[in-house]
Amino acid sequence: MPLYGLGRSPAIPCAACSTVGPRRTARARAALRVALALALGGFAASAASAAGTRVLPLQQVIAKYADADSRFIEVDDVKLHVKDQGAGPAVLLIHGSSGDLGDWDGWMPTLLGKGWRVVRLDLPGFGLSGPAVNGNYSIDRMLSLVDGLMDERGIERFAIVGTSYGGPVAFRYAATRTDRVTGLVVMNSAGIEYGKQEVDPKSGEKKFYAASVSDTVSREATAAGLRKAFIDPARLTEAWVDRKVDFANIVGRDREAALSIDQYVRGSPERVLAHVRAPVLVFWGGANRSLSQETADRFQAALTRAVYREKVVQAGGGHLMHVELPAATVTTVAAFLERHVRRRPDAGGGSRPMQR
Repeated sequence: MPLYGLGRSPAIPCAACSTVGPRRTARARAALRVALALALGGFAASAASAAGTRVLPLQQVIAKYADADSRFIEVDDVKLHVKDQGAGPAVLLIHGSSGDLGDWDGWMPTLLGKGWRVVRLDLPGFGLSGPAVNGNYSIDRMLSLVDGLMDERGIERFAIVGTSYGGPVAFRYAATRTDRVTGLVVMNSAGIEYGKQEVDPKSGEKKFYAASVSDTVSREATAAGLRKAFIDPARLTEAWVDRKVDFANIVGRDREAALSIDQYVRGSPERVLAHVRAPVLVFWGGANRSLSQETADRFQAALTRAVYREKVVQAGGGHLMHVELPAATVTTVAAFLERHVRRRPDAGGGSRPMQR
């Protein structure tokens, strides 16, 4: 699970670079954990519970949460949990930190009803996907896994939507695979801003979040952290919290977080964004407490070569607005896809029939 929400997070995308940086000192890694936690939403949950809670076998969690639409696809050395539903032009949805493909459930009726083929995945170290056996959790690795997944699905061209941590995965993919991407949505995206830091009201000091590599993840702390990410905490369901806690407590998730942090290099995201050619929607929560509105402006300004670009601000939307306000957010994204992706002559992308 991700760093900012449930105590761990695979690497935040290096928005501009393709190499793994030099090994950091323990002190530098600790500082980076803070920065990454803040970048991806700033609602880190303290993991101060009984020691050693990351004990759930992956297969046990799969048995509990996989459903009839779940597919487990081997791409290189990673067994990815994937859902591939619908028919028509394809769109790939990439979750954020502390996320999993189930976070998009509220979007599915609209997208499928409008004739889109929707592919979702759990990135390595998230949800029901397995670990990267070779220990590579860099952003470049995520891009190659997207290549392999979409090749396996027989999808040549597709639109891509990324939120939070998934934003840099999406925009870096769009910038480096311009021939495959028909449209891009970056929603409350990490990659430019590191995020806002909470300040202790008594001391005035910035709060440094619990290390993501802790071996404990408590339900109480997780629920408290997630409530901070929702504008209206009443929308946070017990079932959603249960899923996040279970996924965070899978054996090995703390090790994956440590590897991800060591492999993170930020680079120059705005330089990378300048290489995106597809139409782009920059979609931001108007009540986002994690990332500033100025960051959305910087995203839009950096997209100098996009054939079309627009910024939309969702009134009342927080960092997890696709979960908290699924009907409103999918309406905006679906309208963008209909106007600027489906109507393009190459939008269909030559998808082969869906494989099972």
